[in-house]
Amino acid sequence: MATRPINVFREQPTRPTGGSVGPVRRIVVGLAPMLLLYVAYSVVRWLLRTRGPIDGVRNARDVLDLERRLGLDWERALQRVSLPHEPLITAANWYYVLGFLPVILSLASLSAWQSPEAFRRWRRIFAVTLVMALVGFVLFPLAPPRMLPSSEGFVDTLVAYGPRYYGDADGEGLFNGYGAFPSLVNVYAAMPSMHVAWSGIAGALLVASFPGRRLALLAGMLHPTLMGVSVLVTANHYVLDVVIGVLVLGVGILAVLAFDRARRAVVMTNGAIVLGRDRRLSGNIG
Repeated sequence: MATRPINVFREQPTRPTGGSVGPVRRIVVGLAPMLLLYVAYSVVRWLLRTRGPIDGVRNARDVLDLERRLGLDWERALQRVSLPHEPLITAANWYYVLGFLPVILSLASLSAWQSPEAFRRWRRIFAVTLVMALVGFVLFPLAPPRMLPSSEGFVDTLVAYGPRYYGDADGEGLFNGYGAFPSLVNVYAAMPSMHVAWSGIAGALLVASFPGRRLALLAGMLHPTLMGVSVLVTANHYVLDVVIGVLVLGVGILAVLAFDRARRAVVMTNGAIVLGRDRRLSGNIG
């Protein structure tokens, strides 16, 4: 039985409910699963951190070698061009920090309020990509460029210019309240770049919240693009991390769309079976 295509950016018909749900409750209920998933994601990443110091650096050199063969080793050149311009570096640093979780949570809240069905679909995509990322971190721990020896030519701009997001040599940074509580950061989880993948989800949530608005579409496309530049300028990711992050997002979208289509086909088939049975019963009674 054929089913019509699903547009992931537009509101889909929702199931009738027993009463209206207030916006605050809708946002809280909608974001709770995302936050719980992210906490679990952070804990699992942290538990995997011990493999990083050895495997992570070795894998990093393998990634750089592969990028050279593919002609994708743009990280050093991009950072070298950017470093003389401190305002640009500072902007990239803060975009990397504020453009991630704060933007994702803000746009998820907006979408949960404005476009709840689209939000729920993108929340499922978020969950799928999160699981895929964890598999990647387990199978391929990877040190980011900023953690390689200085001979590799990378600068940790977050430490050099601030804010110290992940921490300095003593492990104190913005992410753990500058030493106020233990850090759950696994710095050897560079591939795939979820900063880029989830910025794509954030952009999609913005588009879903303002359907038909060209400015929202432009901003939704620009945000993951700028994040992709920021993760390279700050030496937090390799070009291949960004590429794999985009691929993970694409696979997540396709997986959720396929699941939604299959579920709708089952519902329609079951409905047709029930309708046919009711008609037969009516005919027998008549």
